[in-house]
Formats: sequence, C-alpha cells, structure tokens
Amino acid sequence: MTHELFGVRIDDEPIDKLTHLFATWLKGDQARVVVTPNAEFILEARKNPAFKALLNKSDLSVADSISLHYAIIALTKNRLEHRYPGVDLLPIICELAEKQKSHVLLLGGDRGSADTSAEVLGNQFKDLSIAGMDPGMIAWNGNTLNISKHLIEQIQKEEPVVIAVGLGQVKQEQFINQIKPQCPSVKIWIGVGGSFEMISGQKKRAPNFFSRIGIEWLWRLFIEPTRWRRIMQAVVIFPIVVALSTLRRRIFLKSTFRVFSEILRHFRTV
Repeated sequence: MTHELFGVRIDDEPIDKLTHLFATWLKGDQARVVVTPNAEFILEARKNPAFKALLNKSDLSVADSISLHYAIIALTKNRLEHRYPGVDLLPIICELAEKQKSHVLLLGGDRGSADTSAEVLGNQFKDLSIAGMDPGMIAWNGNTLNISKHLIEQIQKEEPVVIAVGLGQVKQEQFINQIKPQCPSVKIWIGVGGSFEMISGQKKRAPNFFSRIGIEWLWRLFIEPTRWRRIMQAVVIFPIVVALSTLRRRIFLKSTFRVFSEILRHFRTV
C-alpha cells in the first residue's frame, strides 16, 4: 500500500515483502534507492521541491517515525501499518548481503561511527564483507554537493553492492543522487541518518518501551539536549502543520477524533 503525506510518497509494506525486495535487488542489474522519511523530512520537503522530488524518485520510501503514523490517520482515511527506522533496516540488508556474498560499505556518521558500526555488524554476521568510510567534509555548492574525485575513487575501489549513507537528511539523499551513476557495482543505496551512532554504541538507543509508545524523541532530548530545536520540529511544529491542514480541509474535529482513537488503540496494544 502507498500513502501520500504533503506530496511525499510513503510505502507501507510488511517486513517479509521488504526482505524479498531487498534480496531481489541485490541480485538485480540496476541501482535501487531507499529513503526513510520522518517528520523533519516532510517539513523540509514542503519548502524544498528538489528534496521532495528526490524522495519521490526513490524506489522505496518507508516511514521512520510514529509522527507520520498519526499524520496519515489525521489527514486520510487510511492507517500507516508499518514503520522502519534505518537502524532497523540496515541489519536486515546486511544479513541478506552476507548470504549473497555482497560487500557493504557504511559511509558517513560521526567520526569513527561507520568503522565501529562495520565491526559490530561484522561480528553479528560473521561471513559479511563490510567496511566503514569517513568521507570527510562534504560541503554544499548551491543546490549540489562538492564531492571530491578522490572520494569517488575510494568508493569505486571498494566495489560495494550496498552503500548506507549517514549524512543526515537532504545531504545524504543528494549525495546518493549525485554519485549513483558513478558507482555501477552498487545495487542498494539507503540513507540511514544517525544509525551509525546507534549501532556503534556512541549514542544509546531508546529503550523498547519508549519506541513502542512512540516517544523516542523524549529519549533523544535526554541524551542529546543540544538537538532540542530539531526535536521540537518533529513534536511541536509538525503536529501544528498537520492540525492547520485539517482546519483548511474542514476535517479538524473528525481528524482529532481519529487521532485520539488511534492513540487509545495504540496504548491498549502496548
């Protein structure tokens, strides 16, 4: 099933179908791109048509956060059934890559996080060929990125079949779009945001209880208080944008009832 949220496509598929897709793509003859939109992605896409186009150009666009679940409930008659943070998708792809003898490259993240994540995943999947790479500073030049020829050559030398890019929203999607034609060995590209920091242990992931009830943002605020502006975008600005949209469509009361009913349903299943 596919949803649309402020013009951004959100694919809603069960994990077994995604696993089958990834396994097929690893054997395929073309590059596939996976994006994982969250509330910040949607807010950026609303004011940045080029970014929205990149998201909709992807081969798979899966929701990262519960914010999108409630937004879809509020703005449509549908329910988002599945959400997959990049930190959860990457091990699934790595397990498949191990079985198919496909090399995985982790690129980006905080200093040392890609290398350490490669070690962690390599220990988890003993026969997996995996490496981490620090791309150094990648600056914007207008609407494009300055990507050095040396970095491209380093990536080509690895001959990866999977590349996970942790450069943060917009930059990682633009990086993939620019460099993809020059890396013919790659069959799956995936933007993973801050996943390397979580996998490497540099930053502790929210306890399962926080994840189940959708308040990972509170945990992130606790461990990274300097991110408060970004967190407020997701937990304050985004809900306001959704609420204003329901007012313009004259469905505010119906949407409010649906969202609160969904919240109650969600808590009963926790």
